[in-house]
Formats: sequence, structure tokens, C-alpha cells
Amino acid sequence: MWSRADHEALLLTLAVAESQQQLVDQLVQGSVKALTGVTLWRQEDGTLALQSWSGTVQEEGKPVPLPGAPNYRLGWTPEAPLPASVQAMLGLRLLYLDALNEKLELSDQLSTLHHAALTDPLTGLGNRRAFDADLEASEAAHEDFGVVFIDLNGFKALNDKFGHALGDSLLRGYGVWLSRVTHERAQVYRLGGDEFVVLVHHTVLSPEAFSIWAMERLQIPFVDDVSAAIGIAWRHECENVRAVLSLADQRMYAVKKADAPTTATQERRRFRTST
Repeated sequence: MWSRADHEALLLTLAVAESQQQLVDQLVQGSVKALTGVTLWRQEDGTLALQSWSGTVQEEGKPVPLPGAPNYRLGWTPEAPLPASVQAMLGLRLLYLDALNEKLELSDQLSTLHHAALTDPLTGLGNRRAFDADLEASEAAHEDFGVVFIDLNGFKALNDKFGHALGDSLLRGYGVWLSRVTHERAQVYRLGGDEFVVLVHHTVLSPEAFSIWAMERLQIPFVDDVSAAIGIAWRHECENVRAVLSLADQRMYAVKKADAPTTATQERRRFRTST
């Protein structure tokens, strides 16, 4: 006969268990003395698998489905009958923990998918979708942000000459470099191919000083035959976000057209020797 204390002990065990395994472990450890002689089974692929037991079972009856949790079954000895109310309590808690576990797994999967949807698989940087979302958020916050478009001159020739493995390595390395030199100021994204963009949120530099800094620090410091064409535009210069993107793009292509390989090479060598 189950006493009030037995029910309270069971309720406490059910309440503190945050997973099926934790509940099973507590039952095995005998946290509810009145469950001595009770076995818990789980239906798996048409067979019953023993999950836990409490005490020593001399003779168990045929396991019966738990109310609300048909995948679980309970068995008990004739000397330790299990009240219907206790069966229902165990069944409902196991059902809840089943649903909670599925929800957590689904949440993890959705989080993984969400991250993948916003991440460039080659460099690990944010992709175009992430850039668009962050740009929209910056506009909604009424920030005076800056957009830095970057296109790599000479990358296609290097990629064609030495192969995609080297080209991919260069893109990954440049992504790391951009993140390292801008991490306190901005977010870095790869739009695709050899195109990158930096979204500048906070800088103590004036737009003019930042442009000078960016033209030097955002260059590729480790490849002589590839240079970065950089175009920068600020929100306060333009009427809307589309105009900011257009202006940064125009400035980047103006630099790209004017950037002769010999000049770019000399500039990078000057930069490396001055830092």
C-alpha cells in the first residue's frame, strides 16, 4: 500500500529529473523505496529492453504499457503491486521527457542549420545572407555604419596557374587576416569568389583616417601577385542603404581599374617593410 510519503518521494524524483536517463538512474538507485521490485522496460524495434530496476525482483509479472507512454512498460512482483495513479505519474513524466528530448534535439538541429545558412563554408566567415541581415539591423538601429567592398586583383590568374587548392588556401588565410585586423571595429563576410565585405560599426577614426588605415591594413600581406581593390562608403554620405552599397561598389571598381600590378606590388612591399 502506497503511503503519502511514498507518493511525495516519487513526485520529488519525477520533478528533479531533467532527462529520461536521469530519471532511470534515480529509479535504479532506489530513490523511491516503494518502487522496490519494479522494472522499467522500453519497447525498441518490437522487443522489450530493460531500462532499470529497483531492488531485487524475485518474480515479475508481465510488463504492461504505461499510460501516455506506450513505448515504456512496467513490470512488478505480486508482492509489490503498483497503483494506477503511480503508473500514470511515471508514464506522463516519461512522455514529457521524451517530448523535451525531441524538442532539444530539434532545437540543436535548427541552430546548426541556421548557422550553416549564414556561414561561408570555405572561410567560416558570414556569407551574403548574414551580411544582408546585419546590414538591415544596423540600418534599423540608425547607426552611421561603413561598408568596405573588397575584390582581389590577380586572384583568378593565380588560381588558374596554381590550382584551386592554393586559391582556397589564400581565401581562407585572407579571411583570417581580415577578421584579425578588424575584429574590434567590424564584421567580415565573404560574398563569394574573391569578393569580401566589411561592415564597420565602431571606429574612433574619422572616415578619412579610416580610409587610409583600410587601404594599408586590409591589403593582402603575404602574396605579391594579388592585391585588394577596396571601396568604402558611409551611411551618412547616402540617402539610403542601397546608395551606400552602390557607392562602395563604384569606389572599389575605380580602384580595381586603376590598380596596375607593379604599383600594387610596390605598395604591398612598402607596407610590409613599414609594419
